[in-house]
Amino acid sequence: MLVDSRRRVRGSLLAFTVLAGCTISLAAETTVPPPGLRENTPAVFAITGVRLVSAPGVVAEGATLVIREGVIVAVGPNVNVPKDARIFDMTGKTIYPGLIDACTEPPKEMPTPGGGTGMRGRGEGPGTPMSKGGANYWNSEIIPQTRADRTYVPDNELNKKLRGQGITARLLAPAKGIIKGTSAFVNTGDGDGTVAILKDKVALHAKVTISRGFGEGEGYPDSPMGAYTLFRQAFYDADWYRQAWEAYRKDNTLPRPEKNDALEVLQGFAGGTTPVVIDAGDEFYALRADRIGRELNLNVIVRGSGNEYRRLDLIRATGRPIIVPLNLPEAPKVKTPEEAMSVSLETLLHWDIAPENAGRLDKAGVRIAFTSDGLKDRGEFLGAVRKAVERGLSPDA
Repeated sequence: MLVDSRRRVRGSLLAFTVLAGCTISLAAETTVPPPGLRENTPAVFAITGVRLVSAPGVVAEGATLVIREGVIVAVGPNVNVPKDARIFDMTGKTIYPGLIDACTEPPKEMPTPGGGTGMRGRGEGPGTPMSKGGANYWNSEIIPQTRADRTYVPDNELNKKLRGQGITARLLAPAKGIIKGTSAFVNTGDGDGTVAILKDKVALHAKVTISRGFGEGEGYPDSPMGAYTLFRQAFYDADWYRQAWEAYRKDNTLPRPEKNDALEVLQGFAGGTTPVVIDAGDEFYALRADRIGRELNLNVIVRGSGNEYRRLDLIRATGRPIIVPLNLPEAPKVKTPEEAMSVSLETLLHWDIAPENAGRLDKAGVRIAFTSDGLKDRGEFLGAVRKAVERGLSPDA
């Protein structure tokens, strides 16, 4: 994914990554009063003499990039440098569009609107709402009112590692629940939320299965079928909620409908353009995500598993974009006859073919984006991309 040339960039982040470790600090507008005299930091910069990759296959030598007030205003080989610009001569360096990590989750559970984690403890029965606060849905796995932008805490160590991989922005999504909440688009600079959050409520995130380890006795849903049904029911409830309030506003002699934050948030996704990102633990869940998206008229993006190549024709037929993970399988242990006997043919085939997944999807015409989520070390991101290129993915793609 390429960064739009007019995208606002703040803090120490440029919308372009400058190789060889060069960074430029950009002034950002702020609502925080200064402790003394307000600084008048220059806000116009010109980076000159660079090799500039502005799009796949579009390369300009000796180019200039101009940034004014945090916005890239000019890029190319024949750009006039403004008289008020601070000039940085970077001859011999390369600038390329910053990469976007298409989906990341926080390492720890984000707070939910009800004050809990969005998961019930053992002993609480089906239909138990979240413990505290708000007008919540009857089931605590449905928490679309959770917003990543309201719970965002910068992870400077992670951001540094992502910048080292050329990633200048990432989509941050809530981690827990069947319907988890909305994501935020944040940059990978070291600033706090006042400068790092570029856009809120980017997409609704969900899954149609239960969490691993979610077992019997922990309430409904306790099976993938139940999770699928609950997801579906929540959207039908949201439509009922809309109709009930419309009827009440027309005739207030009718009983006043109850207030429900979750069902209010779910308004507008059916038939709308805002994406609904559905996790798919394997290729079959990707097909289920498409099926329920068609039933409910949702703009579904599938967060894939890396197994899509196994049902490539069916995946392509859905027309859904796929967020492709890069956590490629490790080589099976087959050094001894005993180890080899315990490795299935399916495992061997997946180890061999998984690096080709992205390339096969791209060649089939499926729109893809990469995520670093699932990697043991985010610093392995580019290495995994290179592996995918070696195994058939077009370098421009």
